[in-house]
Amino acid sequence: MAKPEFRLHELGWSDFQSLCHTITGEILGQTVVGYLDHADGGRDGAFRGVWQQQDGETFSGEFVIQAKHTTRPGATLGPAALADELDKAARLAASGRCDVYLLMTNARMTRRTAEWFESGLRSRGIDQSLILSSTWINARIAENPRLRMLAPRLYGLGDLTQILDERAYEQAQAVLDSMRTDLDKLVRTTTYERAARALDRHGFVLLTGVPATGKTTIAGQLALAAADVFGTHVVMLDDPAQFTDRWNPNEKQLFWLDDAFGATQLTPYLAQSWQRIGSKAKSAIDGGSKFVLTTRSYILSHAMEHLKAGSFPLLETAQVVVDVTDLTPGDRRQILYNHLKHGRQPKDYLRQLVPHLEEASDHSGFTPELARRLAEPAFTAQLQPPNATNIAAFFQDPRQFLADVLAGLDVDSLAALGLIFVSRGWLPSPVMLNEPRNELLIRLGSTISGVTRALSHLDGSLVAHVTRDNTPGWIFAHPTMIDAYADHIRNPELLHVLIEGFDAHVLISRTTCGDTGSTNAIVLPGPLWPAVIDRLEDTLSDNDTDWAQRDRCWRYLARQCVQECQRLHLQRHPHTLDELSEPRLSLEFDAGNDLIATLHANGLLPEQTRVKFARYLIDYCVDGIDGAVLWNEQFRNMLTSEEEHTLRTRLLDEVVPDPENILRNFADWFPDDEDPEEFTRPVEEFAQALAAEFEGNEVVEGAAAALEAARQQWVAEQESSEREPDEQERYESPHATRTQTPAHRSVFDDLVEDPP
Repeated sequence: MAKPEFRLHELGWSDFQSLCHTITGEILGQTVVGYLDHADGGRDGAFRGVWQQQDGETFSGEFVIQAKHTTRPGATLGPAALADELDKAARLAASGRCDVYLLMTNARMTRRTAEWFESGLRSRGIDQSLILSSTWINARIAENPRLRMLAPRLYGLGDLTQILDERAYEQAQAVLDSMRTDLDKLVRTTTYERAARALDRHGFVLLTGVPATGKTTIAGQLALAAADVFGTHVVMLDDPAQFTDRWNPNEKQLFWLDDAFGATQLTPYLAQSWQRIGSKAKSAIDGGSKFVLTTRSYILSHAMEHLKAGSFPLLETAQVVVDVTDLTPGDRRQILYNHLKHGRQPKDYLRQLVPHLEEASDHSGFTPELARRLAEPAFTAQLQPPNATNIAAFFQDPRQFLADVLAGLDVDSLAALGLIFVSRGWLPSPVMLNEPRNELLIRLGSTISGVTRALSHLDGSLVAHVTRDNTPGWIFAHPTMIDAYADHIRNPELLHVLIEGFDAHVLISRTTCGDTGSTNAIVLPGPLWPAVIDRLEDTLSDNDTDWAQRDRCWRYLARQCVQECQRLHLQRHPHTLDELSEPRLSLEFDAGNDLIATLHANGLLPEQTRVKFARYLIDYCVDGIDGAVLWNEQFRNMLTSEEEHTLRTRLLDEVVPDPENILRNFADWFPDDEDPEEFTRPVEEFAQALAAEFEGNEVVEGAAAALEAARQQWVAEQESSEREPDEQERYESPHATRTQTPAHRSVFDDLVEDPP
């Protein structure tokens, strides 16, 4: 098998220097002090220590690291490029700052040149020296997965079929299919390091931030590194409900879900789904699996209002939530450099940009996604000339720039984006037209051939062609394209055109009927509500619709429709109440129950339906099946004063004398694959709520205490033996590379350098 080679010439000088420090820190275990300006005194890095090589040779003392980078592939380093380094080394040795000289380069070097350079160092008082050329560096990268994890951009600089072993390549296939065009732009940021530590220590990390801040990219980096270093099988989820079917307790897995609580607005169903699988996810983590989730910060804030305290234990540790917005100045510059270096802007345009890039990377509006757009001509047609004022405007108001881009597209391009939008962000390739898609093209004045051409032209800028589960398809190049297209179609005329093409999932995840206060939702006006209601009803009445989709529809009606729309739904489909009048378990998680409670709060629930529903709430509580009416304000408000009296009387007469009966009835539902502690949390809540309901009543408080004691004993009996955790490989934060304040040289100096 051929030895892997990495295209290190594609790195910039700064990135190569950082790589050298990482290699030195990883191989030697030393803390490297970096010097990143012209006034480095002949040192790109330095440390004091001892290095015992495999062949037995030992170096010790004050080490100096000098990195020599070339943008020429296959270049050979000759004496002319090294002459100045000898004089610098002499000055360092004279001042006692150089006992060992390490020269690291991505170029080749002949034996004659190496002997000349080492002789020159000895004549200047430096007896210990080592030249580490491209051959040595390539070998270290190829043999050290941890090194690749610490410098993730390396994954984009070589043939992954050679870099990763066969198993790791297969394990990472899902990541590679979604990130191929971004691998050569990866940057090891401080937020990536924090996320990696959280993932290692807790088995779970939630990446949050405002749109376009690189959440998905960091998630991909983590997943790829986990497959490479730990042999973890990467599983990409579209919905938390898929976890149960795809979890294999006998295999280490990394579950990756973008937009965990909704793409552009909170989808309440998704928040509820995480609560349902919380205990199983915890069991998977205990077994060595990991979870990487992403969400926008404003959606997370709304989701936390829907997540019941203690019901989603993965989020109880603050360290697992990493805000990716916090980028250092160095991170910003390297991200911008990498995108421009591997983007499609012509060199003449880049030369005009270079004088303004330091300032651009410091702009308060800078995000990784805007760096990507700056590198794509499709996004910068309006950025003329690329001077400081226009570049500042580009970062200051990106939404308007993107709106201008969409406004300038032809009919076929807009239709292509529309097909992706109404296909829930995934359009299989080759494009096949079902009836709604064909109707959409007709209404927009496009054709299948026009859309096919447009997708090809937009590839890499507004859309991307990727493979998922061995199926090729088209996606938006970045999630913010969903926002932009949603803005574009808020025009009532366009909404009328596109609404027929929306499937139920798109309606639920992107729209509201009336203004419910949801951030970033497409607010549908009253004239469109009947079409939406009928679409939802078609889904609910379809015998092939699974419970999860039905749950989404009920939740949409409860949370994403204003009161008048709910009234219209009941007028058009009154049988809804017959189906939902008997509450389903568990009470708080079922969306149909949420809809009934919301209809009551809005004054829309008929009395006979309320009476029937309330009777079940009381029976479930007293029988120990589900006591949510004791603590859930929505359910409690459905009871009249007489019904509340009935509830309290039955609790005193039927529960307090034999509180353990609550546990017995509840435990009858215990599934073997649940964690007993997590499963009986509702019983613990019941005991606490019972005591609070009759605060100061010693008899009731004693019954509540007896119930909790019985619960704890039952849990202990189920846990026959405490499982010892497997030894797991761990991510160790590398020895820090301390960087001195740069004085002269810019990261962007060699951005448009032409190889000699």
